[in-house]
Amino acid sequence: MAFDVHDCLLPDGQLCAELDLYVRLRGQANYAYSERTLHLGVGSTARFNTYFGAFSLRKWQRHTDLKQLRLCLDMDGEALLRVWGVNDRGGEALVKEWRATGASLGDGLVISEDLATMDHASLYVEIVALTPTRVHTVSFGTDQEASRTVGLAIVITTFNRFADIAATARRLADFLDQVNSRGVRIKAFIINNGDAIDARETEHLKVLENRNLGGAGGFARGLSEVSALSGFTHCLFMDDDAACEVTALERAHAFLSYSRDGALSIAGAMLKKERMFVQHEAGAAFDGLVRPLNSGRDLRDYAQVLANEEPVHINYGAWWFFLFPISKVRRFPFPFFVRGDDIEFSLSHDFRIITLNGVATWQEDFAAKSGPMVTYLSTRSTLVTALLHGGWGRVMMWFAASAMKSAFGLCYDRTMAQCQAASDVLAGPAFWAEHIDLSERRARLKANTRYEHPVSENAERFLDDFEFHAPEGRLARLFRMMTLNGHLLPTRLFKRLDTVSVDFALSPFTRVAFLRRAVLYKSGGRPIFLARHDKRYFFTVAWRSARLWVALLLQGPRLRQAYRRAHGDLTSEVFWKHQFGE
Repeated sequence: MAFDVHDCLLPDGQLCAELDLYVRLRGQANYAYSERTLHLGVGSTARFNTYFGAFSLRKWQRHTDLKQLRLCLDMDGEALLRVWGVNDRGGEALVKEWRATGASLGDGLVISEDLATMDHASLYVEIVALTPTRVHTVSFGTDQEASRTVGLAIVITTFNRFADIAATARRLADFLDQVNSRGVRIKAFIINNGDAIDARETEHLKVLENRNLGGAGGFARGLSEVSALSGFTHCLFMDDDAACEVTALERAHAFLSYSRDGALSIAGAMLKKERMFVQHEAGAAFDGLVRPLNSGRDLRDYAQVLANEEPVHINYGAWWFFLFPISKVRRFPFPFFVRGDDIEFSLSHDFRIITLNGVATWQEDFAAKSGPMVTYLSTRSTLVTALLHGGWGRVMMWFAASAMKSAFGLCYDRTMAQCQAASDVLAGPAFWAEHIDLSERRARLKANTRYEHPVSENAERFLDDFEFHAPEGRLARLFRMMTLNGHLLPTRLFKRLDTVSVDFALSPFTRVAFLRRAVLYKSGGRPIFLARHDKRYFFTVAWRSARLWVALLLQGPRLRQAYRRAHGDLTSEVFWKHQFGE
């Protein structure tokens, strides 16, 4: 009996209704989301050369022992069934073709008994209806026994995202019951750091109440619980606001069940909630700073889907979806609270990280989550990670540039938050245990924030989005820099008395702020905060950031030794169990 290794997902539209991510229809063809069924008229076609539909043959060949592959369908009617092989440049070749009826499909149609002999990067299915046809499911399957038994524990940390975690729990509950009934061992643990949540516990979904120690503490609690249970070989860290097609969980589980490498880990891609076909990141590399890989791809385009498969070096898996072998865990998360704990965790282990098309989550754009608190958290984790794992020189350059860019753009609160982060890192390793719940720092940052407060949705009603109509000349840019973006000039010389609104994605936003008394910053069309020109505040944060930059530069060697000596203790299970009160 064949079992699925790759479901060519037919969506219900609840998470995403961008059909070109799933299937491409031609002719008299329609898709019923509520039925999850394709309706094909005579001569119409359905092609699965898509992000969720195409089979990543090259990666299965490179990383697994899978040899036999079948095409499995559940359909009513008669159709031509074709499997196409596609090379790295998009060239296609017919692999197999059958004329079949729903009744004749049985346990599927053999595509290959030896995948290693197939010279393609990707495979996809095409269905051409010969009679009116309904297609309910399409998948790649196999009769081959799995290479290893995989027990997957999903750990989700949540804090007062009531709607997000309730939706996630509902999606998971039914899915977990179904897959476990088929002998696939997957269980979910929701670590609740906040108030009571609407999540029904089942045999395969448990809710654990936890002290609010941030994402780091929540995932550490989950990892501690899972490590003590028998039957789990792998753990998946997943954000509570990460919307994921549950089929991605099965796909990742199947891939690992045939993998040759016991250290193999899977980093899920992040797709943008605002534009659901655009990829923010599929894996990342760290060399002092994080470099997202494969950013900006339009995954409706099959050429982009193929390019997404090209091998790249990945040494960091973000915790919106990071699946790793428990046996390879040597350290628990560093107590960063949130932000950067996933980077440091990956770098502390010898995981072999890959990505897989169709294994992804949708999340809100990071610009919408930015602010002084996020700046503080990101800065301190970036500094500590560089001290532990290298890239200090690059990070020092980044710190100076980032602090000045924020101040030039009238985002003085963010520069002040960077200064607080640097000061805390300079305090040494003892700081992290003393401020593990971050309550005092959160209160201090909130009290010290002068301008970056939420504004009304109506704040931009009479404002037009600012656009540059010509590139900035060298002399104009030099003048801006020499005047510290206008902060050395008397305010009476400012000619731009009007307030403009501008999206935070516009770069560089320092140019927009030049000689303006106020700028309304937005993200995704929504106003974030109103920034105002404040010379005194500018020089306060500029002087403080300069002093702290020098201190970091001079004390870097001492800090590096101190943090590396304390690293083992701060990332031990004993340390975290003490925080949990165990």
